[in-house]
Amino acid sequence: MSNSVRQTFSRPKLSGAISAYLTEFIINNDLGPGDPLPPETRLAHELGVGRSSVREAVKALQTLGFIEVRHGDGLYVREYNFDPVVETLTYGLRWDPTTFSELLQIRVWLETAVIGDAVKQIREERVQQLDDIMETWARKVEAGQPYAEDDRRFHRVLYEPLDNTTLIKLLDVFWIAFANVGIEDITKDLDPAETLHAHQAILEAVRAGDASLARRRLVQSFSHLRKRIDEVLKEEWPSRNPARGTILGAGNSLSTEHCKE
Repeated sequence: MSNSVRQTFSRPKLSGAISAYLTEFIINNDLGPGDPLPPETRLAHELGVGRSSVREAVKALQTLGFIEVRHGDGLYVREYNFDPVVETLTYGLRWDPTTFSELLQIRVWLETAVIGDAVKQIREERVQQLDDIMETWARKVEAGQPYAEDDRRFHRVLYEPLDNTTLIKLLDVFWIAFANVGIEDITKDLDPAETLHAHQAILEAVRAGDASLARRRLVQSFSHLRKRIDEVLKEEWPSRNPARGTILGAGNSLSTEHCKE
C-alpha cells in the first residue's frame, strides 16, 4: 500500500476514511450483492490500522445497509436497500404520527402514477396470481384472520411486471412503517370485508384492461385507512394536524374525479 494511503488513515475520523475506502473497494472491484469482502484482520493489516477502527467502519456501513456481517463467515456486499430510511421513519413515527399520514399520501401519488403502465403490461398468468391472492385473502377475512401480508402481496404482484425493483422496495417501506406505527386505531381495519371488496374491484378493472377505472378504484381503496389516520390525528394530536386537504378531499389532486383520464 502506498504511503499516501497510509497517511490518509492516520488522520482524524479514521473510521470514516476506512468506510470510504471500503465503499470504493466495492465499486472499483465491481462487487455485487452476495460477494465477499476481505476479513477485518486482513483489512486492518493492509491499511495499517487497528482492528477496532475497521470494526467501527464496518458497523457504520452495516447501518447504511451497504454490507452485512455473517457471524463466523465474514463480510459480504448487500443488495441495495432502504434500511436507513425505514429506521428513520420508524423513529419519526414514535414522535409524530403525521409522518405516517404523509407517507400514505406519497404512496397514493406513487401508485396512481404507475398503475396505468401496470395494467398495460400485466399478463394473464399475473392476473391468475392476483386471483389466488384474493381467494386466500377472502378465506382469512371470513375466518377473522390477519390479512395484511395478502394486501402487501397484491400490490407487489400488481407492479412486478414493471420490472422496477426500486418501486417495490419503496412500497415495502410503507408496509414496514405500517407495521411499526404502533397505533391500533390506525392499523386495525374495522371493515375487512370492504377492504377486500375494494381490492377485488381493482382486480376486475385490471382484468378488463381499464387503466382509468383501475386508478379511480385504487384511490377509493385507501379511503378507510385515510379516515382512520385523520381521526387519530384530530383526536390525539390536534396541534400537529393543521387544516389541509386530505388524499381524497375535494381540493386534492388525487380525488376520484381528478383520477379520470
